[in-house]
Amino acid sequence: MAIKVNEITSWVAEVLDFEGSLMTSGEKLEIEQAFRSYHVLVLRDQTMTASQLSEFSRKLGPLEQPINTLYLHPESSDVLILSNEIRPDGTAVGVVDGGDGWHSDSSHQPEPAKATILQSIKNPDVGGDTLYCNMHMVFDALPETTRSKVVRKFGVNNVSKVLNPRVKISDARPDAKEFYQAALTKYPSVLQPLVRTHPETGRQSLYCSPRFTIGIQDMDDTEAQPLLDELFEFIYDEKFQYRHTWSANDMVIWDNRCLNHKATGNLAPGDIRRMHRTVLRGDSAYYDPEGRPRRQ
Repeated sequence: MAIKVNEITSWVAEVLDFEGSLMTSGEKLEIEQAFRSYHVLVLRDQTMTASQLSEFSRKLGPLEQPINTLYLHPESSDVLILSNEIRPDGTAVGVVDGGDGWHSDSSHQPEPAKATILQSIKNPDVGGDTLYCNMHMVFDALPETTRSKVVRKFGVNNVSKVLNPRVKISDARPDAKEFYQAALTKYPSVLQPLVRTHPETGRQSLYCSPRFTIGIQDMDDTEAQPLLDELFEFIYDEKFQYRHTWSANDMVIWDNRCLNHKATGNLAPGDIRRMHRTVLRGDSAYYDPEGRPRRQ
């Protein structure tokens, strides 16, 4: 029986009648086709172990290895734990501040992520939604004067929050200050095109984020920072967004090449949110004025 794909919005869909841990080659093709049609896929009723999540993810493509090795799942080094749980000894179970600002995963790396797979393990009673912003729609909405300022320009991206006045280092994450301080020397800044061509569809999108984009190459900050602020205001606009409220056993796959996302937080004191994450490796971002895809 074919899997069932129900459209939620023009760029978001849910997938039913599908068990990822038993995915057949035919179902894999159906998932890949759905992912070409929708930027966010919500796979319902997935109860995979961490090992099964790794195996499922690897069937969809090569995986990126997490740079934060402190919070890898003991069953699989492919799986990163995101959680606000704190053990009695004061150590964290997972990345406490994961996804706390608008971003595209791994855009601070030379070959940024293709897609992220996020599995719900424990949902809070209140809060914990994830927001997604369609950066194709944002690019299409840019005034021509603004668009002309960003085409063929490169954003400066860095993972360290120390360099980014738009974000705050979380006091709730025990290792945060040490991690971001070490990242200053361990992970140098990376240039990414501010306008990115999607390698499969050829469609253009704005490619920057408040979390990782800290400047613009060959542009003084007196000009670059106001321009970035103008661009980020589009990301904050709800008309370009989809809010996902997590149900038990949801698994969401999204396209980092044309989306920003953020975790909303707002958990009640003592409530727990735990997610397991894998990331599909991507390739270098590029801009083609003719909108030519790399792959059909």
